[in-house]
Amino acid sequence: MILATDRQDDEPVIWNWLRKRTMLPWSTDLRCIGILRPDGEIAGAVGYNGWSEQSCWMHVALDTQHSLNRTLIRAAFDYPFNQAGRVAVYGLTPKGNPEALRLNEGLGFRRIGQTCDGVIFEMRHDECRWLKGAKHGRQG
Repeated sequence: MILATDRQDDEPVIWNWLRKRTMLPWSTDLRCIGILRPDGEIAGAVGYNGWSEQSCWMHVALDTQHSLNRTLIRAAFDYPFNQAGRVAVYGLTPKGNPEALRLNEGLGFRRIGQTCDGVIFEMRHDECRWLKGAKHGRQG
């Protein structure tokens, strides 16, 4: 599988795929990465928006549970933390999606709050085991 991004002047193919699965609206600060199968089909995507000086929001969709691999996970955290220099990423996951709730916790996100229908998660740069050189996780 290979990583791909939507380019600024191209049709936002990855965002369109992600939007259909997450209802993520278009915004001028939206950035997306996706993982493609050898046939060119999108297997999973991550979108980022709501950028502040210290953080952003992360949105994830996968076509199957097997689409999530280390390449996508590492890229998903490398972009906001290392490339964009943010300290934290946040996610809002529906309470009625137990698979996504377990996935977030398995990746290392912490529950920090809830809304009437969702759970708010946070991942901080210094807690992320998916970054190259991380001293607190599986990376070396």
